[in-house]
Amino acid sequence: MPLLLGEGFNHVQIGVLTVNKKDGKDRLLKGHFDVCMGTDENQIYPCHAGCILNMMEKRESDETGDINVDEMERMWDIATSKGLANRAISLIE
Repeated sequence: MPLLLGEGFNHVQIGVLTVNKKDGKDRLLKGHFDVCMGTDENQIYPCHAGCILNMMEKRESDETGDINVDEMERMWDIATSKGLANRAISLIE
């Protein structure tokens, strides 16, 4: 989502996951997922990816309160096994 903010300002969209172009049945998603939020193809916001992973894992957590680091590491391992990764940040020059 390139934004022209004027000289000396750059918009850097952070907090976006990328879906690796992974072949095989383990690929979680394909195509555009967050069109209304301006992400590119094969990108998704972590909150949406988390909802999908929670559904797949049959988790019934409201995700409020203390953070269970062990559980988050387990969920990240599942996410990466499904082809999700942190998107590389690139600056618009």
